[in-house]
Amino acid sequence: MSTLSTTNLKNPSSGSNNIVLNTDGTIGGAALAGVSDVTGVNTTGTVTSGTTSLTVASATGITAGMYVVGEGIAPGTTVSTVVGTTVTLSANAGATLSSDPVTFYSASKVITPAAVGGMLCRAWVNFNGTGTVAIRASYNVSSITDNGTGDYTVNFTTALADANYSCVASSGTAASDYRIAVPNFNAAPTSSACRLRTSTPAAAGTAADDPYVNVAIFR
Repeated sequence: MSTLSTTNLKNPSSGSNNIVLNTDGTIGGAALAGVSDVTGVNTTGTVTSGTTSLTVASATGITAGMYVVGEGIAPGTTVSTVVGTTVTLSANAGATLSSDPVTFYSASKVITPAAVGGMLCRAWVNFNGTGTVAIRASYNVSSITDNGTGDYTVNFTTALADANYSCVASSGTAASDYRIAVPNFNAAPTSSACRLRTSTPAAAGTAADDPYVNVAIFR
């Protein structure tokens, strides 16, 4: 197979340079990651701070060389050995885990944009919904339309491919009461905007402006 070019990128799994890009778009010397590789092997595990012995609920799919991600586990830690449900880490844990989530990722796969495309957050916003609505921080959100008490429309800077996205919303007051944020309120979502309502269940679902409203869009 002929090659198109040789880049000077560093392969994170081997430390070597010169990853070869073949004419068919594949990467020479490394397998491309699929969705399952990006998701990783998810399980729970227990480990005592200062030790390398991680006991997992299930070791299915876990192999030596995989990267380990979990609370108290230093970035770059890998699997040294797997015996039954005992996984030996390459570095000591910095905290004691008690049945906490742990994820294992292959160290020999190249991640492609196609593999992670459906997992990306397409837009998000953190805004103050009281008084004059004000955006604190955002990505791909141009503005918030105030439609009335507890009624907002999130407008996207760049429209999405369609309206078949997932809108996740939450709201609060930083006080002891609790609130509900309902996406797609009073209007179907569109590729360019999503409408939502914030309310207080303690007052029979009465609409209420909230100082802390958060929205994330996934597609």
